[in-house]
Amino acid sequence: MPFFIPFAVGGLVLTALGLGVKRAFDEGLMGPPDPPEVRAAKQRHAAALGALKSARLGVRDTMASLGERQARAKAHVVEPLRGLLARLERWEHARREDVLPPEALAALEALPPEPVSRGTRRAWPLFGAGATAPSELVPVLEWLERGWLQEDAVPVVLDGTSLFDAAAPWATSPAPDTVEARVRGLDDRAAMLTRATTFLEELLTRLATLDARVGVLQGRAEVQLTYLDAASFEEGGAEPRERLSRLGVLAGRLVVLLCAPVLSSEGRLVPEPPVSPEEASLAQT
Repeated sequence: MPFFIPFAVGGLVLTALGLGVKRAFDEGLMGPPDPPEVRAAKQRHAAALGALKSARLGVRDTMASLGERQARAKAHVVEPLRGLLARLERWEHARREDVLPPEALAALEALPPEPVSRGTRRAWPLFGAGATAPSELVPVLEWLERGWLQEDAVPVVLDGTSLFDAAAPWATSPAPDTVEARVRGLDDRAAMLTRATTFLEELLTRLATLDARVGVLQGRAEVQLTYLDAASFEEGGAEPRERLSRLGVLAGRLVVLLCAPVLSSEGRLVPEPPVSPEEASLAQT
């Protein structure tokens, strides 16, 4: 049964969809008023939960932006590049190995040539273009997109934190009897939510940086493609060769970044691809 988690001052309410019932995360709303210490702990927990929600929305929106960027780069650069390389090889003007470095050739081969559906592409911002999400991380991907937590489904675990357990203390078991235990339980879970939020904020920074890098390279590579076609090599001039060399540098780096994952198969942040000298030069122009 999926649960939607709304946010309210002083507490968290889980709304069971389809049943029309509401449950408090402890018995405070149906019993005597909470002691001041518990109310304060609830407020700290609610604040941590609100920060997690905000971070998730930021990651979701940036994933969507990067995903669209990846799709446009594939359509406007990768596929025209494939066609150009094929014609150059067929007409014996240049080999693809002479245009792209080995790393870029491997990335180009990893990108599916056919049009790709939005559903297939949804894992690309996190795991690289052409990749699919590891099965154990599908719940995380779905939560990032929709914000739903499921009590009875595979748990959403983010940086070692089970989000349902952290977000909904005592949703499936009675609250502790003592004030001290309830405060400690709420604060422990608030700390777990804060760790998960920190992880999402780091993920957001990485996604935004990758989005910007791909955008710069895509724009410059499209300009080079505009002035290149296989027939321009028939005259044997230097300009097409120079443009092809420039295209190889830009498009080669682009396809590498398109396939670069942000998360590993274990759900950890992977090292960021180094900035090439060409990228550094573009960033200054």
